[in-house]
Amino acid sequence: MKALIQTDYGDPAKVLELRDVPVAYPGDGQAVVDIEAAVVHVADARTVLGLDGFRKKLPRTPGYEGVGRISAVAKDVKGLAPGMRVFAPIGAGTYREQITVDAADLMIAPEGDPVQLALLSLSPATAMLMLQDFAKLLPGDFVVQNAANSAVGRMVIQLANDMKVKVVNVVKSSVVIPELKELGAGVVLLDTPDLRDRVAAVTQSSPVKLAIDAVGGAATARLASCLDENSTVVSYSSMSGEPCHMPSDLLGARGIRLCGIQPARQLAKHKPEERSALYKKFGELLAAGRLRGRLGATYTLETAVEAIRHVLRDGDKRIGRVVIRVKELPVPAEVPVPGAEPVAGVAMPALAAAPTDATANGDAPPGAATTANQGPPATQASVGAAAQETSKAGAA
Repeated sequence: MKALIQTDYGDPAKVLELRDVPVAYPGDGQAVVDIEAAVVHVADARTVLGLDGFRKKLPRTPGYEGVGRISAVAKDVKGLAPGMRVFAPIGAGTYREQITVDAADLMIAPEGDPVQLALLSLSPATAMLMLQDFAKLLPGDFVVQNAANSAVGRMVIQLANDMKVKVVNVVKSSVVIPELKELGAGVVLLDTPDLRDRVAAVTQSSPVKLAIDAVGGAATARLASCLDENSTVVSYSSMSGEPCHMPSDLLGARGIRLCGIQPARQLAKHKPEERSALYKKFGELLAAGRLRGRLGATYTLETAVEAIRHVLRDGDKRIGRVVIRVKELPVPAEVPVPGAEPVAGVAMPALAAAPTDATANGDAPPGAATTANQGPPATQASVGAAAQETSKAGAA
């Protein structure tokens, strides 16, 4: 099977090589997943360049997220079977045809377009956790967010609509306003110094209970100024590259709270059945056409270097996400369902632990760990036909 291997840091064309590596087998407690589609994040590109905070042990396979089907499980794994579609653990190294991971780190994914599903493993969870965990929002309540055109911002719009929560969306350029309106955004404002007054005019001075910040710097303070007393600003990114600015009067006299979020850590605070229900909901919304990620371009595994260069050149927010179609897999005639005895933690995208060699899974975001990729053939319990497939992935 094929895997994209990084041997050094720098120009993707010089440090990445598509290699034939041994077919994967599961060790104790593990499963093998045939990857269908994987997202290319700016963070993936930065790990290839080796920028500060993104340097990983080499050699490695890049790829923070993706979706695929289980092709083999170890004998001691319960509740999972070949043919099931799953989300790869965050940081599992998904730019390869197969990964081997701890079965407990897998999360069941719905059926549907694998490209769209690949876009659902992180952004909608981040959006929903911010909407539901940091404020008690009721239908008709107001939320304000900046960077509304980002991948997470777009998910906030769609999920808030499903919750019947009103979102005041803030952007830097008027160019994106028509597209956000088409997506379902009710109000879209430019980020200007008088933002507080303009938001108040929209809400008719109704309380704004939550602010979602992806910009940082002075933009954080502008959002916070729009909030009702004792409300919360949740920061999930810093596109400006600056720390969040919060005037002391907002923190003290008005009791505004500033919180950060790390999606995997926040998900871990929820029970497995709650996490499972969350992703089941995403699948239902996707099937109903009410939740979609913004797709910028698709590439094959053979053209993955160009995919990474694309993200380095254009980013992954303005144009939409770039996705690698790793492998074309047939839909099983009968898709297995999780058994009555589920694997612990199966409903959560977890962080994987550290690679051991060039055929190991890739990397995780800064601070996360990874899992080894190869298990002995003797531990293989069942291998579907897809596990033996060696044909190259076609274009999306």
